[in-house]
Amino acid sequence: MITGKCWVASDYVMAYDIIIQQFWTSPIDKEENSKWVMAGVDESFNKENGFKDNGYTFIVAAHNFAGGGKSIEHVIAGLMGAGIQAVFADSFARLQFRNAINYGLPFVTSKDIAKGCETGDELQYDPSSGTIKNLTKGTEFQSVPAAPFIAEVAEAGGLMNFVRNKIAAGEPIG
Repeated sequence: MITGKCWVASDYVMAYDIIIQQFWTSPIDKEENSKWVMAGVDESFNKENGFKDNGYTFIVAAHNFAGGGKSIEHVIAGLMGAGIQAVFADSFARLQFRNAINYGLPFVTSKDIAKGCETGDELQYDPSSGTIKNLTKGTEFQSVPAAPFIAEVAEAGGLMNFVRNKIAAGEPIG
């Protein structure tokens, strides 16, 4: 169970805006990448740690979160470094959805969730049931529970750690 404060994004938040282009060449590092998360989405975040300092646990979005056609891993690393533990949206860009799985960050599809949340609302997420409760408003949303494989990758701290753990334990990966 994860509980925390959400930030609600608008439609079509592009990967290019989550991490602006000038930072694409920086190393993939959660702490470093988190400094400029959402700098291209909202002018109030266009300063070092502008988003991170707000203490959000969740992002709630509408359609095609993290789209834009570029599979830069900086986006996921930055979100995680900024304290984001799950992103809920109507839909996600395929490339960033896969990056999120690889890093163990839940990208959770939940229809119309953006219509039922406001920035600052307190949410509670149960990955095993897929239930998302808006504790501020007393409403509830349903998503598909995390698939066992994705839950294992998240629990291991990402795909590379998952594979390392399997190899170290002498277990099959498939």
